[in-house]
Amino acid sequence: MNDWSKEDFGIRLKTLREQRGLSMMAFGAAIGTSASRIKDWEKGKNAPSAAWIAKISERFNVSTDELILGDPKTSRAFTPSGSSNVDMLYERLRENLIIGKENDEQGEKITDLYISIDAENKERYRSGRGRRLAERELLSILTELPKKDVLELLELAKVKKRWL
Repeated sequence: MNDWSKEDFGIRLKTLREQRGLSMMAFGAAIGTSASRIKDWEKGKNAPSAAWIAKISERFNVSTDELILGDPKTSRAFTPSGSSNVDMLYERLRENLIIGKENDEQGEKITDLYISIDAENKERYRSGRGRRLAERELLSILTELPKKDVLELLELAKVKKRWL
C-alpha cells in the first residue's frame, strides 16, 4: 500500500488539473478556494483537509483513494470526448468570466469559447435523435437542481417561448 506524501499528492493534483485544462484560479473558483491555496497544495507545502479532498475528488470525478494514494491500478486517464469536451469548454468559459478582465483580448477569448461550444453542440444534436438526446439530458439535469433553479429555468423558457 502506498504512503501519504504531500509532494506526491501535489503532483497528482497538478496533473489532474492540467489534464482538464484548468488554471489554478479556475480550479480554485470551482471548489471555493484561492489559487494560492491550490499552488501550496501542488507544491507540497500544505496538505488539504479531508473536506477539501472530498471536494477535489468530486470535482475531478476520481475516488478519494486514487486522489490521496494515486493507485495506478485504479487510476484512469482523462480523455476529453463528446460532452466532456463541451464541459471543458464551459470550464474555460467560466474561468474567463470569473477572472473578469475587461479588455478586448478577453472579450475575443470569450467569443471564441462561445463559438467552440456552439460548434460542439451543433455536431452533437444535429441528427433526428439530437432533440430527444437534448431533452433527456435536460430532464436529467433538472432532477438534480434545487427547486428555486428549476422555477427560474421555467420562467426563462416561458419568456423564450413568447419571443418565438
